[in-house]
Amino acid sequence: MKFTYVPPTPQGWAEIQTSRVDFDAHPPVDRLRVCWPLGEANVDRTAVAASLVFAPWTAGRCDFLQPFSALTGQRITEWFQEAPVWVSPTPIRAGGLSLPRGRRRFRLSGDGGDELRLTLVDSLLGSSESDEEVRVASNLSVLMANAPTTAASFAMRLGVAVLVADSLSVNEFIDPEFAAEAPQSFTHAQRLLESVALGLRDA
Repeated sequence: MKFTYVPPTPQGWAEIQTSRVDFDAHPPVDRLRVCWPLGEANVDRTAVAASLVFAPWTAGRCDFLQPFSALTGQRITEWFQEAPVWVSPTPIRAGGLSLPRGRRRFRLSGDGGDELRLTLVDSLLGSSESDEEVRVASNLSVLMANAPTTAASFAMRLGVAVLVADSLSVNEFIDPEFAAEAPQSFTHAQRLLESVALGLRDA
């Protein structure tokens, strides 16, 4: 699969576009659309987000336009091995690159705590932000409706969260639903997010 990140349009929609190669399956839509002011998203986090969202339809080549770190490439490979599916993430960057360090925690599921809630809503509803909740509009529901497993569905939701993490100054996500329903995938997702300086907890 080839992945291309397209910054937000004047209407506010950013995209991760896909092009099938080799052994890739057909995703229900060829792009993830997110209505949020992302700007030039971090390369490593965009690669992780794309891997989480489009994993069920990706095999073999896993190509991005800009190079990312060797650690991110390694963790992406490990993420797909759980399936088990072989991928070859490219291009790998020589040397490191500083990653954003956020200070906020966001809850993706469950109740309790002082964290803000990050909720993904349908494209037609629009994005919004309040003191308690950030609502991000996207077409993710189309992809989640075709997720082959519960774990894949949780991973897709997490992928969009990773994509918007920079703009929300996120340090850590809390997702007890993912941890309870798919503990093995949750553990792999923790390692994947660790490579891009993001935490993932169950409580």
